[in-house]
Amino acid sequence: KDDEENYDDLCNLQTMTEESILETLHLRFYKLKIYTYASNILIAINPNKFLPVYYNPKYIKMYENQPLGKLSPHIFAVADVTFRAMLNRQANQCIVITGESGSGKTESSSYLIHCLTALSQKTYFTGLKRTILGAVPVLEAFGNARTSENNNSSRFGKFIQLNYLEKDLNTWNSLDLTQ
Repeated sequence: KDDEENYDDLCNLQTMTEESILETLHLRFYKLKIYTYASNILIAINPNKFLPVYYNPKYIKMYENQPLGKLSPHIFAVADVTFRAMLNRQANQCIVITGESGSGKTESSSYLIHCLTALSQKTYFTGLKRTILGAVPVLEAFGNARTSENNNSSRFGKFIQLNYLEKDLNTWNSLDLTQ
């Protein structure tokens, strides 16, 4: 891991300057490593094309129950860590997705929802997948506008709250995906 493009976490750079960070992100992007950590923050760079290898269902299983940073950076790692924290702490969790128009916020939230749905299927929750995935097209229809960079921009932002009810404990837990 001597080359900067191999750094999964920007906090491990020998020199932390704007130039070294941008150069590392550029080199990683060139190698289709679109995800990079900055401690417990995930940086995602929109490749402007579909990369099916990153979203294969086996990745959800691979990142399940893994601590953040053990495996290569991935949006499924963030989803899993957040989901496990919600279950273990029995407390609400929040994921914030931010970026400019066309940066991939809507795609990222969609991948998070798919991962959270798969994780919830393996625990206590039933019927959630159909409800959440059915709501995605409706959520996409609100707040979208055409901009010079993106024909389907969510320029006004979205707030998505997923509520989980664990019947055995009779408590509400929720995950917020705030854009």
